[in-house]
Amino acid sequence: MEASTSKNEFITTIIEALHMKQDAFMYNLVHHSPYEELLYHWINKLYKKGKSIDYSIQLIYKARNILLLNNTNNLCKGK
Repeated sequence: MEASTSKNEFITTIIEALHMKQDAFMYNLVHHSPYEELLYHWINKLYKKGKSIDYSIQLIYKARNILLLNNTNNLCKGK
């Protein structure tokens, strides 16, 4: 990870890369929105592991796509 990257800078950069507004993200996080809580968990875990911002963005894109594809498949199966 870049030596000068603070946790707040790390989070902000990733949120912006995901085309989300930071204030809306934080509002939803505080109000326990499952999507924002999951993203925050992923971002925090990657920060603690010392991963770069670029690597983290790419990994979150992949994880998010897998999550969305799995949820779509479950929705398509019916009840």
